[in-house]
Amino acid sequence: MTQYADERPRVAAIGLDEAQEASIEHLCGTFRSASSVSDYRNRYSWNETDITVLGHVWPPGSVVSGHLLAVGISLPYVWQGNGPAPTGNQRALSSKADNTERELSIPEGCPERYRHLASGLATQLRLLEDPPPTFVVNRTEDDSALVETTSGRPVALRCVINNVYELIKSRPPIQISTIALAIPEVTDLAAWFQAFLDDVHELNPGRVPHPPTRFSSSSAWYTPEEREWAQRIVEIQTGLERLQNRHEQAEAGLAAARERANAGIRRCLWADGDDLEEAIGDILKELGFKVRHMDSETKPGEPKREDLRLTIPDRAGWEAIAEVKGYPAGTRTNDARQIREHRDRYISQEARQPDLTLWISNTYKSVEDPSARPSPGNDVDQRAADIGAVHVLAADLYRLWALVQAGSLEQAQALQHLIDAAPGLWSPPASDTGTRGVSACG
Repeated sequence: MTQYADERPRVAAIGLDEAQEASIEHLCGTFRSASSVSDYRNRYSWNETDITVLGHVWPPGSVVSGHLLAVGISLPYVWQGNGPAPTGNQRALSSKADNTERELSIPEGCPERYRHLASGLATQLRLLEDPPPTFVVNRTEDDSALVETTSGRPVALRCVINNVYELIKSRPPIQISTIALAIPEVTDLAAWFQAFLDDVHELNPGRVPHPPTRFSSSSAWYTPEEREWAQRIVEIQTGLERLQNRHEQAEAGLAAARERANAGIRRCLWADGDDLEEAIGDILKELGFKVRHMDSETKPGEPKREDLRLTIPDRAGWEAIAEVKGYPAGTRTNDARQIREHRDRYISQEARQPDLTLWISNTYKSVEDPSARPSPGNDVDQRAADIGAVHVLAADLYRLWALVQAGSLEQAQALQHLIDAAPGLWSPPASDTGTRGVSACG
């Protein structure tokens, strides 16, 4: 089904048979079918209906609102225009079967957009055995007969309700116009409906945002130039579909990669406890350190040691200690005492100072976007410096790893940045790796 912007026009198809519905549905935005006016009103609102195509009235005297295409209606009904309902906003319509005039003509006042349809309709009606019924309505100067009998009785009719409203006294009044097209049973309903859509579009583009094409299936009538452009459209559409498929595959691939990353090293951005320690250990290994998890080496009853002990394979005797902490908010500076104790215990046991003491903190871990997390304050910088520790944010360690993975920094250089770090706050080398200001981790 062809869809117009905002699902317009919203079309009520009331009392049409299946063939009639099938012939016009592709020209509609939202298509609503009902067996009768009362059935439609029980399920939908005229306020949310742009156009009504009416093939049957029940009960007689029903009120139908808005732009209307009435096809072969014999029972009387009331047509009501859009907008408020002042005097003159309603017109009573009915048809009479007592016509005996068989000669039909297209009056001079027939709108041009309907003239070819009216001519075809007159030809069809002349071939019928019985004379056509005529419409009865209190006509105004804005109405136009499309086909009429010898005495001027309308067989097909375009009616207009023009209402002027002064909504705000300080502003000019506005005119709201509504169209009704009353025609007998026709074999080319889709063509009449297309012309009617074009008519409403010109008068009220809010109801019909885009006029329909002249042909419901136009390819059979293309000129060579049209066919060439149509072929280009097909080729472009095919290319777009392929790109869409590739885009969907890429989206699926990205989603899978995101899941793997969140379950892998990137979990260091949100994890806590042993999971955080494991993730930090994995990063440090990929940066070139050999990592020992000291909890697994501590016997029951022995004092707790630092979380990680780091060595470098090609630097004999070099050794560092690292404590890993997860915080719901900022770094708790009183944890400096525990890190000092680990450092002092190392000095006591190894009879030397560690070459590097790392205080690795995953702060504000509940904030989904790491780039939106507050930076540590001067108090953290001072406390880390006081105990001879380098304070490293888990997010900054991840950025350092990302620089290496992106090829923006050699692994040896990244390793050296940590080895050379002075006590206090540490930051990774600046480089655009896509890890700052972008939340692609969700």
